[in-house]
Amino acid sequence: MTRQEVGRVSQRARMVLLSVERRTVPEIVIIFGCDHKTVRFWIERFNAEGPAGLYDRPRSGRPRKANQRVQDTLVEIIQGDPCKEGYLATFWTVAMLVLALTRKIGVALSPSTLRATMHQLGLRWGRPRLGMPNKVDPEKASKQWAIVKAVVGAGPDAAILYADESRIQLLPLIRAMWHWVGQQIRIPTPGTNQSRAIFGALNIRTGRWNYLIRERMRKEDFIAFLEHLLVAYPTGPILLIIDNYSSHTAHIVREWLAEHPRMQLLYLPKYCSHLNPVEQIWLQLKNDIAANRLYDSMKILLDTVAAFFDTMTPEKALAWAAA
Repeated sequence: MTRQEVGRVSQRARMVLLSVERRTVPEIVIIFGCDHKTVRFWIERFNAEGPAGLYDRPRSGRPRKANQRVQDTLVEIIQGDPCKEGYLATFWTVAMLVLALTRKIGVALSPSTLRATMHQLGLRWGRPRLGMPNKVDPEKASKQWAIVKAVVGAGPDAAILYADESRIQLLPLIRAMWHWVGQQIRIPTPGTNQSRAIFGALNIRTGRWNYLIRERMRKEDFIAFLEHLLVAYPTGPILLIIDNYSSHTAHIVREWLAEHPRMQLLYLPKYCSHLNPVEQIWLQLKNDIAANRLYDSMKILLDTVAAFFDTMTPEKALAWAAA
């Protein structure tokens, strides 16, 4: 038996076991994402023939086109770059795979057969996600060591903050959610999108959170946030750990720092935004208030942001940051 055949038999066996456990057919349909007819067919065949009834019977007619050679070739094709095969595209579609398979081994599958073969191979059509570049900051060790020395050497009156900025917008973020089978939920979108920048800083000693809403993320907006922190922490030194975003390293920012010696910026290594715990605060914020929801106005969205941060205790902020 092939791996695909073993998988099919295993799924049918689980259907039978769930039925024995008094799970209803509609419940089993939801679990496996199939139709009622399929579930009833395999349960009835098991009742009539026992475990042997869960196996596929030999099929009559002409042999399947998607044999092992076809499957191996399909895997080889899809692991390659469409551009190198002469296609002006960045990823494979079913239509392109049909053509590529025909050109390579002379087998012409229908789109439906090819799609079914892809599923049998364990492939699914899905949305990728962005990842960090495969690069390393040559100064990574020295920057991390500078942060460690500054934090360890900071006195008890020093505020040690991680800071970052993010953006919120009326256009909803799309996240996975429960929905009825065959009834995909449609999330409405705004006629005109609006956005705002949020600057935030987390005190890693106390869990205190400060934030500022601005129109944009320019260097002038970053300086406004630094001034906001000076007011929030009127005495003692402030160690602010941030990434290397251009507005953080601008000449005007360095001039401002020279005039405000209480504030010291410590830069994280490049390509290491995951080292900033404030990223986890943004993730929690957007998952809780921005996912799959359209707000009627920017004011309502900003009021919801404020309510979120009002309920975020220092203990909760530190727990999220450590996640």
